[in-house]
Amino acid sequence: MLVVEARGERGLTAVLRGPTVLEAAICELPAPHLLVVDLTMLTYLSARGTQALLQAVKRCRHRGIAACLIARPGGVVDRVVWSTGLAEVVPVFPNRLTAIAASQPTEVRWLPN
Repeated sequence: MLVVEARGERGLTAVLRGPTVLEAAICELPAPHLLVVDLTMLTYLSARGTQALLQAVKRCRHRGIAACLIARPGGVVDRVVWSTGLAEVVPVFPNRLTAIAASQPTEVRWLPN
């Protein structure tokens, strides 16, 4: 699992533009892993930022990697994620714990030795 935290106004653009550490990490993660993009520290999310997120999610899916977003419920970023339809494409969670728990198997079976 890879957790990326974006901060401030330009945080997301800096993380997602061009060939970045995020792109390199996505290329290196073997499936099935999870990319968690934490947007709770962002103060602004532009249309360009939502497009960059959508492209990152598509790159993950192409490589067999699940992706999700974390956005503070009712916040500015959360409203942008929902109003742009991004939330219909990628799961959105209120915090990291919920996102990580949702990616875990719902049932665990112990096999005898």
